[in-house]
Amino acid sequence: MSEQRPSVLDRRGLLNLVVSICVVNGIFSPYLAIALQIAPILMPEMFPRTVGWSLFFSSIIVSTATLLLSGIPAALYERFLETDETSPASMWIWFGAALLLTWPAVQNLSGIGS
Repeated sequence: MSEQRPSVLDRRGLLNLVVSICVVNGIFSPYLAIALQIAPILMPEMFPRTVGWSLFFSSIIVSTATLLLSGIPAALYERFLETDETSPASMWIWFGAALLLTWPAVQNLSGIGS
């Protein structure tokens, strides 16, 4: 029996890469300042209203927004064009959209834009 080894570039591996990119965007995004103003309103009452917790929740907000917004083109592709469910094409679209949304964070991190 020939058993295939899982590749980094299969659907699961690409999903891990997309989530990692979204986390990087949540930490280094220049839009963190906008989310920082919204985070105390959305925080559950059991957490203290400190700067550290607000930064934590604003990072989660930006990461989640990146994950959701970058998934829209992939979902549209999967809905209207893709015929094979095992094809990683929609995951590659999701990966590319996440990279595009993370580009301002990469510029912020590396100092390219400043």
